[in-house]
Amino acid sequence: MSNAILIDIILPLAIADVYTYRVSGIGERISDTSLIGCRVLVPLGKKTITGVVYRLHQGDLPASVKVRDVVDIIDTQPVVTAYQLRLWQWMAEYYMCTLGEVMAAALPAGIIDDNYTARTTQYIHLHPSIADPRQQELTLNSLRRAKSQEQLLRCFLRMNNNGVERRVLLEASGVGSAVLRTMIDKGIFLEEERPVSRLRQYTGQMQPLHALDNQQTKAVESIRASWQTKNVTLLHGVTSSGKTEVYIHLIDELLKQGKQVLYLVPEIALTTQLTERLQAVFGNQVLVYHSRFSSDERTEIYSSLLPISNSEASNIQYPNLILGARSAIFLPFTNLGLVIVDEEHEPSYKQQDPAPRYHARSSAIMMAQWHGAKVLLGTATPSVESYHNALSGKYGLVEMTERFRGLQLPKITMVDLQRQYHRKEMYGHFADPVVFRIREEIAKGKQVILFQNRRGYAPFLQCPNCGEVPKCPNCDVSMTYHKGNNTLVCHSCGHTHSISNSPEGVHYPISNTRICPKCGSEWRLQGFGTERLEEEIQGLFPNARVERMDLDTTRRKDAYQQIIDRFARHEVDILIGTQMVTKGLHFDDVSLVVVLQADTLVNQPDYRSAEHAFQMLEQVSGRAGRSGKQGEVMIQTFDPKNPLYAMLCAHDFKGLYQQQIGERELFFFPPFHRLMMITLRHRDERRLEHSSGVLMQALRGVFGDRVSSVITPLVSRRQNQYIRQLRLRVEQGANVQRAKQLLREQIRLLLQQTDCKGTVVFVDVDP
Repeated sequence: MSNAILIDIILPLAIADVYTYRVSGIGERISDTSLIGCRVLVPLGKKTITGVVYRLHQGDLPASVKVRDVVDIIDTQPVVTAYQLRLWQWMAEYYMCTLGEVMAAALPAGIIDDNYTARTTQYIHLHPSIADPRQQELTLNSLRRAKSQEQLLRCFLRMNNNGVERRVLLEASGVGSAVLRTMIDKGIFLEEERPVSRLRQYTGQMQPLHALDNQQTKAVESIRASWQTKNVTLLHGVTSSGKTEVYIHLIDELLKQGKQVLYLVPEIALTTQLTERLQAVFGNQVLVYHSRFSSDERTEIYSSLLPISNSEASNIQYPNLILGARSAIFLPFTNLGLVIVDEEHEPSYKQQDPAPRYHARSSAIMMAQWHGAKVLLGTATPSVESYHNALSGKYGLVEMTERFRGLQLPKITMVDLQRQYHRKEMYGHFADPVVFRIREEIAKGKQVILFQNRRGYAPFLQCPNCGEVPKCPNCDVSMTYHKGNNTLVCHSCGHTHSISNSPEGVHYPISNTRICPKCGSEWRLQGFGTERLEEEIQGLFPNARVERMDLDTTRRKDAYQQIIDRFARHEVDILIGTQMVTKGLHFDDVSLVVVLQADTLVNQPDYRSAEHAFQMLEQVSGRAGRSGKQGEVMIQTFDPKNPLYAMLCAHDFKGLYQQQIGERELFFFPPFHRLMMITLRHRDERRLEHSSGVLMQALRGVFGDRVSSVITPLVSRRQNQYIRQLRLRVEQGANVQRAKQLLREQIRLLLQQTDCKGTVVFVDVDP
């Protein structure tokens, strides 16, 4: 067929290959435009599904191969750019997932399903027959007896600027909608439906760029110099050294060049305060993008960034500074000049489930390289890998060693809980010195932050007699007690079980009795979360204004912003929070930070536990004393002599790095070896044991002792699926692509075996 084209389609499914379809009978619709990157509607089984054209098929297919026709071509211009397709392909290959999984993560639902609905509003215009000022005066004279109508027309004439929004006009005039309807019927006004943006416009006061101090000026100059020879530069600046102001000056330079800037933050929560700061300088140049936006909001942002916008609200001007969480790397940039990865050390940049299990930092570096853009990694506590890359010369390195305006780093005090419990100097879960210092700071009119990285009231319940613990019916995880709504919640799968309002305790979710079903003893609460701390603090300080910030209190879209605003206005004295409070926040009056249960951070079964604990504790310490006198951090621990705490008290990141890099080289961990975690899941534990053993033996036949024994993770069952893992180490400098090919082949052979049927296998690269 002369006008038929064979095309390969990416479908948003976890399928290994692209599918080939035929496009025929389309005539002039595609004669002058590329199909690559356009959406098409194709048949798949008995259904139709939206896919993206990946490439034109090279060569003819064998006659025996039946190719189905494309149902419809949705776009006349690509909605996925060549840069994006390159990123998708790299991610699929590097992170060992499918193109379809990348597509599902990359595109908003409104793009995939083609169900975007533009927001519209009613605008009021003068009828053309009274556009002349003389006719307007005659019309006003005719309305002298209809005072409300006259008032409405006069108000419109004062406001008119290419039409007035209906709602705004009615509010400004003070008349009812019936009056407006009458004037429309009379032919005085016309009503028009006009598309408007769902995105909030900045209406605050604009501010000029702040002058940089000497340290910041040197940092900007050093970064520019570094970019002359390096595409990636690490900015290592202590907390409150003014890194954000350095970012702002660099952003300003790029925007003046007409370039796009991507500003990545590790968590959605961090966009709130940062957005206000950036908008104060750049106004509506700032665009925010993250997963908490609705599908239509994300679709509108995505469409607006395309080379030729497909947005129905095409009259709206969109900015070039994009602030977002990790999903923002998937946006269709066309003129990217700079990528800033703030708090580059944060584990939140790594996607865990579902696939693609990508790291936004690594992906952003690759994306920037293809665009010819520069990358700036910023943090007070660099990841070991990034700092190693900087010291080895792979990245540039710029350091800011002093706080802004000579502020001192906070004093860190260790509180020995063993000693406090022995002396019976505890108030609930607070040591006596901590209570004294909180009371002292509140009396001075200062603010306090309490950090506890567990939400809920109690992490688990336990029978004091036999040790039984209520667990999730779907996962091998204890359920957390939430007192506010009287429920047990699995923080792994979200399973929730409501319980009775008994004063002493709670019911076991299976037996529905107040007693342990094994021995008849009453359950006891074990441990504490932010909810319980809030209750204790309110009891200890009844006159203090207390607020809690965790996942439970910030579920609503604007809840986080409201808490931050209240704290910033000093309407809150004590803020209790999880890791949400550890980074990116600036409050002038916070003089004291208290860390509870620091040992749970240090003693994690992970080779990165010391690194992550130091980073989190140093970051939360940085919230204290950001203006005025030196702040203080008090850390409650049962192990005050731990060497990690000594390095923390000295703010000695380089000491931590030297210790960690030595251990990693000795035990074959990154950055000296690449890791791949192979996870197997199955509903049948026996079959899973068999499959994981078979795969281990097969991989050891290929990779030798680079493959670990079968690992049973701490959480060995999630969502009714049992879990086993294998770890593969590959030396730096080895052919990683070849290793991945061999790994894929062994997994394929495993899944072909009858006795391994139903096993789910996936690989997490750089876990």
